[in-house]
Amino acid sequence: MKSTDPLRIDKLKEITFEKPKEPEQQFEEVNVSSFTLPKGAEPRLKRNWEQPGSYNVVVELESKHIEYEKEQLIKPTPVPRIPVTPLGKDCLRQFGDVESIIGKKRASAPGRFFPEKSKIDLELAREFKRRSRGEDRPTNIFGTDERYIYQDTSFPWRTVGRVWTETGACTGCTIGPRLVLTASHCINWKSGGGAGWVKFSPSYYNGNGPWGEFYATRVIYWNKAQGGLSDLETAFDYVVLVMNDYIGNRVGYPGYRTYSESWDDLGVWQHMGYPGDLTSTQRPAYEGSCSISSISSESTSGQEGFVLGHFNDVTGGHSGGPVWGWWDGESWPRVVGVQSAESNNPAFNTSGDNEFGGGPGLSALISWARNNYP
Repeated sequence: MKSTDPLRIDKLKEITFEKPKEPEQQFEEVNVSSFTLPKGAEPRLKRNWEQPGSYNVVVELESKHIEYEKEQLIKPTPVPRIPVTPLGKDCLRQFGDVESIIGKKRASAPGRFFPEKSKIDLELAREFKRRSRGEDRPTNIFGTDERYIYQDTSFPWRTVGRVWTETGACTGCTIGPRLVLTASHCINWKSGGGAGWVKFSPSYYNGNGPWGEFYATRVIYWNKAQGGLSDLETAFDYVVLVMNDYIGNRVGYPGYRTYSESWDDLGVWQHMGYPGDLTSTQRPAYEGSCSISSISSESTSGQEGFVLGHFNDVTGGHSGGPVWGWWDGESWPRVVGVQSAESNNPAFNTSGDNEFGGGPGLSALISWARNNYP
């Protein structure tokens, strides 16, 4: 293989990360939750004596207003309607030729090339699938399901997390100091402009996010994916979220490289998501040795995007999850696409494919976002 090609999975098994250095600092601020309060309300912490180590946030309200204001007390997000930034020819002129972008790994962070399997009995997940087979829902598994559930806070697995919106759950990953990458079709695009609230928690696992929860304050995009996913929408089915804190500086973030047709059918990619079938979107799943079997291009605003066809196992909840590979001498992976469309054929089919979105449009998007929201 050429030096510009990604490393094969068997090669990754032969190398290890360097031992992490001593932490740069002993304590870090963790964003446990974000919320808004009625005007004039001052919050304070109150110990919950019924549960050791637990606290409540309480607010004093006038008795005559308490029934009304309790309903208004904590809203789901500090930004109910997020501003959005569409990209166009100006972005193309500045970043249209960018093909690769570096990532970041903190020297104090432990690293692994493969995520550690969850200690939860995987038979529980298999039993969940067996019980659900009678339901009419999309499952796009080709032959044997190769995914496994993982629980791992090392790098780069700590960069992947669950995404919440007003209408459901998806997957995302950090892609800059305060940026998160996910799918465009995961966003609740508002009529009249803007988008609904979006929340992200890196390494989220069964109700716990080790670094807390973070909210998007802006959505940057090429195309709004609404309704069914056409080839054009899949080719640009990705957005970058500007978050309300610099979570990428804490957990790190992968780089990016524009996909090359010469990599077709190479089983070198890794994909992560929060599947609805295995874990009810509560725990992440990993699939390795993934390959991309086809590539086609679409264009918007003069920018090119790719539809990357594949036969890797994905189901609802994987949307927005990254597919990435590793390059020799680099301590962080590079994203080449984002999970977008699922096969319309029945489960265990061997014809219609699943699809990632990627290409030059994704590279330009990430570059523009990092340049304008460092």
